[in-house]
Amino acid sequence: MNSPFRNPAAVPVSCQPKRSCHTHPVVIAVLPRLQVFRQASACQQGGNGADALLAAGTNLVTKAVHGYYDKNTTLHPGPVHVTSKLSMFSQFVVDLHQAGRRADKDADFDVAAHALELLRPLLGFDCAWYGWARFVDDRTTVPASSTLGLPEGFAPFWSTMASQDLVATALRRDRGKVCIYDRGQPRQTDEMAELSERYGIRKWASAMHNRPGRSTTFFVSVYRTRCHDPHWDGEDLQLLQCAVDHMFLALQAAFERRSADGPGKRATLAVDEAGFAHLGLDQSQGFLRTIWPGWNGDRLPRPLRQAALHPGIHLFEREGVAVSCREDRTAGRQSSLIRLELSLLSKLDRLSPREREVANVLATGATHKQAAQVLGSAPATIRNQTQAIYDKLGIRSRAELASAVRR
Repeated sequence: MNSPFRNPAAVPVSCQPKRSCHTHPVVIAVLPRLQVFRQASACQQGGNGADALLAAGTNLVTKAVHGYYDKNTTLHPGPVHVTSKLSMFSQFVVDLHQAGRRADKDADFDVAAHALELLRPLLGFDCAWYGWARFVDDRTTVPASSTLGLPEGFAPFWSTMASQDLVATALRRDRGKVCIYDRGQPRQTDEMAELSERYGIRKWASAMHNRPGRSTTFFVSVYRTRCHDPHWDGEDLQLLQCAVDHMFLALQAAFERRSADGPGKRATLAVDEAGFAHLGLDQSQGFLRTIWPGWNGDRLPRPLRQAALHPGIHLFEREGVAVSCREDRTAGRQSSLIRLELSLLSKLDRLSPREREVANVLATGATHKQAAQVLGSAPATIRNQTQAIYDKLGIRSRAELASAVRR
């Protein structure tokens, strides 16, 4: 009985075994029925929408296979037995979904690393590299990544030879397809050979979650390290692509759930130093467009790009929004991503930190003299600060100040 993962229509003739599939990086088309997972990246329903699609996808692979057999019952009579890899992949999706929920309670839990440990027996790889990348013309940058079973210096070394990476070049050219590399193939670059020898890589397969119209992507590269390891087959590569799509959905859903926790928050994004959003854009773009109506795309408006380069809190009074910027280490052990949290600007946000302290003390009913004693300042200074507070908040009395602080 033929496996639906080996549908000839899904695997080009040039990629059939051994005869020609290792002469250059090869791209493998993904089984079309399984590409439905990618639709979550265009989902406008926020975290719940992506989460729901991930949950619904748990049994989708099995259903696709059953549908394949249903259409061919005259050719394949008798009971249908699901392949062991298919059963393992179905369990992988269930475990991945549960891991995403675990990350809600444990911020240090690495969902992607957990997922790759689950994939190891399914795909038979020894080590992996995964993270967030951005395609820039003829270059690929990786602002956040982690490794599994590789030295921490892997990503920095790769960045020195990124332009000569045959796999990255093929992925940029044929987005949404899986690319493989073999250390013994005729087509090489000196840099690929050096990377492979340095880290003992003999066979390499890479897949990314393709988001049409976006410059950013989530990727996974898996490696086999022994010369006698078998070549990647079509089923392995299609399972890898499906796994990467599911991993992206789990990471996106976990990010959106955590981002929804803060009071008064309207948008949370993880962006690189050039201002391109890697996480949070689907959930945040509606809010961003209310502030900057002419904006579109995955690169943030210029004011936000400039703010992202400077950690701290930035107030955009004309736009009525406050932006908090800080490093985001949750996207990878080696990360230069920046976490932006946007919220509507309240009147109190217009006060300086010292004015906020004065306002809080005066709101309790303290006199200028009492406030001066508490804050270690002179009464005349407190009176001047009080007037500045009244002007910024547009109020005229202590009662209005107390109301503004309590609000």
